[in-house]
Amino acid sequence: MRRAAIHFLFWTGYVLFKTYLNLTDIESISPEAFGMAVGAQLVLLTVKVPLVYTCFFAIDKYLDHAWTAFRSLVSIALAFMLGSVLMSWLNHLVILPVFLKLESGISMFDPGSLLYHSFTLTFVVGAACTLHLLQRQYQSRLHEAELRREKVETELKYLKGQINPHFLFNTLNNIYALARKGSPETAESILRLAKLMRFMLYDAGQSSILLSDEIRLIQDYISLEQLRYTDQLQVTFKQSVDNPDQRIAPLLLIHFVENAFKHGTSESRVQPYVSVHIMLLNRVLEATIANSKGTTQAVRSESPIGMNNVRRQLELLYPSHTLSIEEKQDSFSVKLRIPLPA
Repeated sequence: MRRAAIHFLFWTGYVLFKTYLNLTDIESISPEAFGMAVGAQLVLLTVKVPLVYTCFFAIDKYLDHAWTAFRSLVSIALAFMLGSVLMSWLNHLVILPVFLKLESGISMFDPGSLLYHSFTLTFVVGAACTLHLLQRQYQSRLHEAELRREKVETELKYLKGQINPHFLFNTLNNIYALARKGSPETAESILRLAKLMRFMLYDAGQSSILLSDEIRLIQDYISLEQLRYTDQLQVTFKQSVDNPDQRIAPLLLIHFVENAFKHGTSESRVQPYVSVHIMLLNRVLEATIANSKGTTQAVRSESPIGMNNVRRQLELLYPSHTLSIEEKQDSFSVKLRIPLPA
C-alpha cells in the first residue's frame, strides 16, 4: 500500500510539473485551459506509464542476473521506439485536434517528431529509473542489515550454547569433588547449582540482563567454589556500581571468574588467591579478575574454547570494548572495559 502511494505521488507530481511547463507561455490561465492541459498529460500517461514500468522490469532482470546487459538494453531500446511512435500517434490524432484544436502539418512518422517524443520520454524514464534504483539500493541495504543482524543473533545463540555446558560441566566437577570427600556441604552446593541452572534457563537466553543479576550470579559461583576450597583459597570480591539497573549481555563476566578459579587454585603452588573487582561508573563497566599462578606453570599460549567464545561475543555485542590479559610468572590477570549503552 505504501509503495502504491509513492508511485501515485510520483505520477501526480509529474503531471502537475508538465502541466506547469506547458502553461508558462500563456498570459492568463483559465480553469478550462488548466483542465485541458491536465487532460492532455493524462492521455500521454497511457504511453509513459507502461514504458517506465517496462524499463523497471528490464533493469530488475539485469540486476537480479536473470537477463544479460545486451538483452536488457535491447528491450529498453525497443520499448522506447514503440513509445515514441505511440506518442507521435497520440499527439497527431488526439492532443492536437481535441485538446489544442490544431491541425498538424507534418506526418506522425516524421523523424523530427519521433526524435522530439523520444527526448520527452527520456526525461520521465530517466527520473523514474533514478528513483527506482535509489529505492532498490535502500532496500538492499536494509536487507543486508537484517541479514547481518540475523547472523549475529544466530552466532550468539550458538556461542551461548557452547558456554553454558562448559560452565556447568566445571561446576559439576566441583560438586563431585565434595561428594567424594563426603562433605556435609554437598547439599548446599547442589542448591547453589540449582540457582545457577535456573539463571541459565530463564535469564541467560535474554539479550540483556541487569548488571546486578550478573553480579549475583558471580557471587553465587564464588560461594560455590568456596565450599570446595574452604580456607585453602583467599577470595577477594569488590563491587562499585553507580547504577544497578544498568543492563548488560548475560554470561560475559562469569567466564573470566570461572577461569580464575580453575587456574588460580588447581595450578598454584603458592598461597592461592582469586581477586574480582567490578566497577560501573557513568555507564562504563570495568572488571578486573586476577588469580595466582604456579611459578613452574607453562604459559597458556592457546585460549580454551570458553575464552574464544567470550572474545567473539564481545566483538559482536560491544565492538568498542578493550580486553587486556597479563600473565606474569606468579599471577594472571584480565582487565575488561566496556562502554555500555544507555
